[in-house]
Amino acid sequence: MAPVPPKASPGAFAFASFATMIAGFVDAVGYAYLGGLFLSFMSGNSTRLGIALGEGHWVMAVHAVTVIAGFVFGAFVGTLLAMIAGSWKLVLILAIEVVLFALATGLVATDAGFAALLPVAIAMGLQNTVHQVVGGADIGKSFVTGALFGMGQALAKCVTGIAKHEEWLAYAASWGSFVAGALIGAVSLTRYGLTNAMGAACALLLVLTIIALFAHHHLVERAALAK
Repeated sequence: MAPVPPKASPGAFAFASFATMIAGFVDAVGYAYLGGLFLSFMSGNSTRLGIALGEGHWVMAVHAVTVIAGFVFGAFVGTLLAMIAGSWKLVLILAIEVVLFALATGLVATDAGFAALLPVAIAMGLQNTVHQVVGGADIGKSFVTGALFGMGQALAKCVTGIAKHEEWLAYAASWGSFVAGALIGAVSLTRYGLTNAMGAACALLLVLTIIALFAHHHLVERAALAK
């Protein structure tokens, strides 16, 4: 997995970093609100599920399964939409994400409890289905372990002269964007509360969607060149 290949344009790179940052943002918010569960990092949730089952914490186990199922459902729907929408899949899926984030913000404001952030888990599953459309750059896939592994591989290739420095730096930047998003999410949650933090995430995603809409032709061209 190459989150941001070195041949991606600066615009595609910035777009990818912004989307990855949003994934980190919501993971931090979800972790704090859901008692240790994530909204985009399903490996962590799978670990939590195993621990909960082993310790007999059935409520936590049900919650973990529910979040994971929401993410899988989002990936399922996102893949179908991507097949139907063609070159407009990025704009369509991001727009649906905005709606889901807005729904989650509204549910949080009405104190809906655990179910309030489930739309965000679905949105993260959706987002992962369009990662490959931005000039070959990963625009928000939350597999940060893969990014770190890719960085290690790229460093080995760089040392042996197979790859350039740009490759491992791109992986590092993708990972750094996720961490920065998590930091911002944690600070926002502490200072402004859950409703405002989710509202901010929704606004950021709306900005990303507008950028994708107006830069549609450029992003599609970059994706074609990256193949």
